[in-house]
Amino acid sequence: MNGVLNVYKYFNWIKLIGVWISGISLFGMMLFITVDVFLRNTGGDTINGGFEIVQNYFMPVLVFPALAYMYSSNVLPRMDLLMDRFQNKTKKIFIFGMIIVELFILVLMTQFTWDYAMDGLARKMSFPAAGTLYPIYPLFFLIPVGFALIIVENLFILIRNLLEKEPSFLFKIERNS
Repeated sequence: MNGVLNVYKYFNWIKLIGVWISGISLFGMMLFITVDVFLRNTGGDTINGGFEIVQNYFMPVLVFPALAYMYSSNVLPRMDLLMDRFQNKTKKIFIFGMIIVELFILVLMTQFTWDYAMDGLARKMSFPAAGTLYPIYPLFFLIPVGFALIIVENLFILIRNLLEKEPSFLFKIERNS
């Protein structure tokens, strides 16, 4: 289990880098919108294509890099209340079943979004904003990467439940180690 813990610590750093990228995007979006509102109220003019830039650049960079961290931090609702009523053996069976279903769905989502990203790259997809075409296809790759990181997180949870006696939906790292 110690080897798995060490690998998970490195994976945790990758998730934190995603959170920092999302945080920087949030700060950039706030700054961009603030400047846009300031220009609109003082000069009567806005940043051309501001809405489209926020929608197509800032929003995906805000959401998808932090997806794995959000998933692992137990923010999303789970069946914890129901699971507490079962014995450990029954909990493990339910957890394994749920993780297998999640992995199946996430693999499909990763595959489909990767295909879409590759199609966008091949077609050099872009969006119009204020009469100019801005490329959007590089951001399409954030989506399958975000889902792939959740797959890795689920694999760590599956391994943890195979190696430990007490079942859990989370992969816990003790803070004192």
